[in-house]
Amino acid sequence: MEPTADRSARPAAPLPVRLSLAPYAAVPGGLDGAWWPYSRDLVAELPLLVQAMDGVGTITRVILGIQLWPGIPHQIAVGRGYVTAGWSVSGQEQNVISLCSYRDGFRTLLVIPPTTAADTADWLMNSPVPVDGSRTATELLAIAAARSEATSPDDPL
Repeated sequence: MEPTADRSARPAAPLPVRLSLAPYAAVPGGLDGAWWPYSRDLVAELPLLVQAMDGVGTITRVILGIQLWPGIPHQIAVGRGYVTAGWSVSGQEQNVISLCSYRDGFRTLLVIPPTTAADTADWLMNSPVPVDGSRTATELLAIAAARSEATSPDDPL
């Protein structure tokens, strides 16, 4: 009898990174794009994001709001190296992540909550962000929520 391979033991293919980036030169001081993670598990989500950001330089540090990410470790394994995680309780918007590269500066992304409806997240990822930084991440999320409420049908009684 020939041995059979156990196909259930294969690791699942990683999910595609849900990321939208503006050209770097187009966004001085504003948001550089949007990221829609699948969960609040930074250890699982960050390596995929950092690998997707490969074209913008080697990411060595991230800074994010601690309120949205429970249990942030100080360092997170990414490929063969580590990315240092810093966090803030205040002083930085909670709905953004800053990805820092020593050589290439940093990118700031709107973090779309994982539980966001697909149409709302799609709108956020494809809406141009004002290049003057006049819309904060919190404002963009509020606009998206209001837009979603305005377009959803009324619940029947």
